[in-house]
Amino acid sequence: MHAAPVCLVFATLLVLIDVVSAYAGRPLTIDDVAPVATGQLEIELGFYHGLPDGGGRDQRSPLTTATFGVLDRLELSVAIQRTNQDAPQTAPFKGFEDLHINAKYKLLDEATGFPALAAAMDVKLPTANRSKGLSTGKADKTLLLIATKSLAPLAVHANLGYTIVGNAAGANLKNLLRGGMALEWPFIPRWSFVGELTGASRAANADPNQADFQLGFRYAALPNLVLDLAAGRSLRPSGTSVQGTFGLTWTIDMKSILKR
Repeated sequence: MHAAPVCLVFATLLVLIDVVSAYAGRPLTIDDVAPVATGQLEIELGFYHGLPDGGGRDQRSPLTTATFGVLDRLELSVAIQRTNQDAPQTAPFKGFEDLHINAKYKLLDEATGFPALAAAMDVKLPTANRSKGLSTGKADKTLLLIATKSLAPLAVHANLGYTIVGNAAGANLKNLLRGGMALEWPFIPRWSFVGELTGASRAANADPNQADFQLGFRYAALPNLVLDLAAGRSLRPSGTSVQGTFGLTWTIDMKSILKR
């Protein structure tokens, strides 16, 4: 993805005004600035299924993330997913992929004419089986800038990130520029409409750039349980012809449990 469209997204965010409570998370892949509240544990579980344009399948289940609010502005999380992929003329592979460790810190609160800002760092540890095609055997590091701005009743989030790839011998992988934006609209009590547009530069010289979108809904079944569903596709002919995901987000107040 080119840097100019991403810069345009951030410029658009800067002119939005008014304040509304924002909540990013599943099914969005774009993050928001708000960390998980101090002492709370947020668990995300999900399933993803994609059909590449060239045939085959791309399944990821479970998509698992556990995030804990360490301080007022700081959260730490771990994430892992199991994949099952096959495509024509390539060897299929399945199993758990590398473990991700992430830290996010809220830098600035939202103000009139300026978005709230946060920074995050994600480290991918080479914990998966390299011989099965599940890992490069090297660690990757991603730096992410996050912006959230509100226009009641809408919330807009934008991400701009850069991944430093641990390049294995002979792999010829490239560092990645990635980004995108997401929109949330709580149109009736308990229900929110969500949508996002994401992109990334090519992972290797022979690979295409990536661009995807998805639209979906989030339903607050309980105060601490949110269900979600979304579908989308790639904006490029080399991506997925259709993709879908569903899952849940469960929040546990660890402070209350530890006081018992």
